[in-house]
Amino acid sequence: MRLLTVARILRHHLRALRHDRAGVGGVEFALIAPMLLVLYLGAFELTMGLSVAKKVSLASSTVADLVARQDKVTKSSLTAMSNVAQAIFVPYASDDLLIKISAIQIDANQSAKVVWSWSTTGTAPYAANAVTDVPSGMLVANTFLIRSELSVTHELLMYMPNFSGSEIKHLTLAREFFFRQRLGDDISCTDC
Repeated sequence: MRLLTVARILRHHLRALRHDRAGVGGVEFALIAPMLLVLYLGAFELTMGLSVAKKVSLASSTVADLVARQDKVTKSSLTAMSNVAQAIFVPYASDDLLIKISAIQIDANQSAKVVWSWSTTGTAPYAANAVTDVPSGMLVANTFLIRSELSVTHELLMYMPNFSGSEIKHLTLAREFFFRQRLGDDISCTDC
């Protein structure tokens, strides 16, 4: 008899609990909050990465444009291009900024060769007279080009390997731009 009464009371409480809606919002929030947090942090990380990628493009094209406006350059004037690029990167870190600037002569046979090159590492990245690739739209006979290559490492701020399933913490963002010279027939580098 006593067991039957306990079963009725338990059934009554279970029925009441099944119809009770108090605290449902809290439980739903507890289930959804981690996903919303990961989504928010992912959107923040994506926005930061896109901003840095835009800065890389802007810095690379600006460097190529400024060099293409000269009739001659020196190592010291090319070194100043690092300062220009770093100023563009503010407020983002640009400690490991790598810039390569090359002058390319395209001859009458549309063969593109490096005239001179310079890099922030201090060594010439390409040998003089080395054949190089140029986009087909820029491959015009008897022209002179400046190529700017810029790369920088972007560190993911909200790195979460357990959530992302990836071990990537640093991304290298790089851009390359070609500009035609503005003055004269070429741009010489006296000490490159």
